[in-house]
Amino acid sequence: MRALLLMNMSAGSSSRHRADLLQETAQRLGHTLDLALPQTPDETTAAVRHAVASGYERVLCAGGDGTLNLVASALLDTDCPLAIIPTGTANLLARELNIPLDPEQALRVAFAGPVRYLDVGMANGQPFLLMAGLGFDAQVVSEIVPHFKDYFGPLAYITAGLQVLARYKPSQFHLEVGGNQLVLPAWLVVVGNASHYGYELSLSPTARMDDGLLDVCIFAEHSAFDRLSQIGAVFAGLHEKHPNVRSFQTSHLTITAEPRVQLQLDGDLVGQSPVEIGMRASALPVVVPPTPC
Repeated sequence: MRALLLMNMSAGSSSRHRADLLQETAQRLGHTLDLALPQTPDETTAAVRHAVASGYERVLCAGGDGTLNLVASALLDTDCPLAIIPTGTANLLARELNIPLDPEQALRVAFAGPVRYLDVGMANGQPFLLMAGLGFDAQVVSEIVPHFKDYFGPLAYITAGLQVLARYKPSQFHLEVGGNQLVLPAWLVVVGNASHYGYELSLSPTARMDDGLLDVCIFAEHSAFDRLSQIGAVFAGLHEKHPNVRSFQTSHLTITAEPRVQLQLDGDLVGQSPVEIGMRASALPVVVPPTPC
């Protein structure tokens, strides 16, 4: 098999040495693995499009969830599958699909695994694989210093989260779903395509990436106690039973907020509300581990 490896050198465990090891392993397995080291988003998109036009059978992406989002966007509606080599901070998509977190083991899956067609969410025309977050979590993303994330990993999110939590104020959210209006004060709204939200946390435990539906989770705030009790419920896996947490499924919705809130897609800040969110069903071919017999 002939494949292209795109490596984000700024991702957590990416390095030229790692790339060399992956190429050597691929060669031992009887495959050809060419290497591209794009340094900008535009270079990454161009490399993916070149790979598709050149007839590569698979595109391997070594990086975090943000890099995977970028590569996946360029592979939408093509017949060239995406294979994941997790080298980022959180690696949520790899965890969602049960892809080994060890890059060498993930490489074996990349060449031997079957292809599964995944849904892709669209927020104001921009794709996302995992989730769109509005409010608190996007504000946290906006305040993380990039090199802190590289050096401290998950600790950077925890530190920034605690700082933002102490001063963050809720907004009045307006959601339109299927002609119905939902208006309520909230500090966080997450529209998930996957069950994983962060490391071991799941906001939509029954979400599937191939069901054609988005899983919406709204953390309403009617009192100061709501936020703290909801956070505790999330860590206990009981947030869906909280009286001021609303959850439902849909394939399309629009969200506005007053005051306006930040918007993140797959952990990267992309703008602010308002946002129109929809679904492109079975739009992305992704290599996954073989299903056990």
